[in-house]
Amino acid sequence: METKYRLLSKEELETLQPEFIQYLASNGIDADKWQQILEQDTKEMMDLHIATFSDIVMQKSLEKVKYIEHRTATDLKLFYFDQEEAFLIALKSKTIDLEHLERLSPEQLDQIDLFKANKKYTSTRETEIFDLLNKGCVISEGALYYQLKKLVG
Repeated sequence: METKYRLLSKEELETLQPEFIQYLASNGIDADKWQQILEQDTKEMMDLHIATFSDIVMQKSLEKVKYIEHRTATDLKLFYFDQEEAFLIALKSKTIDLEHLERLSPEQLDQIDLFKANKKYTSTRETEIFDLLNKGCVISEGALYYQLKKLVG
């Protein structure tokens, strides 16, 4: 079954069991009918409901994300997502370890290139966040983004 984002893992589904039961109930599927689907119907019907529920959960989760970041030894990318576009603040250095930014001395700041950019979404906001998360970004609280935003304006 094709999903917009990804299927929830078995562990995630188990954690969200009350919500899944509520989803099934809102679609007219009680415990007996679900058991019948599991025992008699094709695997496609079960997969359809799990895929639909997975997309709902992922969509709601991604809607809450505002900040993500990606860190390597030579690059730091901080993203902020508003409703219309994404904003990026990036640092790059060939000589300074950016994974430990808090340990930088003032003299080292001259060895760091600082970039900023913004762009309108080419697909949905949530799809773009999901794609970046799949490429190694992690969700953040945004504190470092705002610290650097003060520096770059």
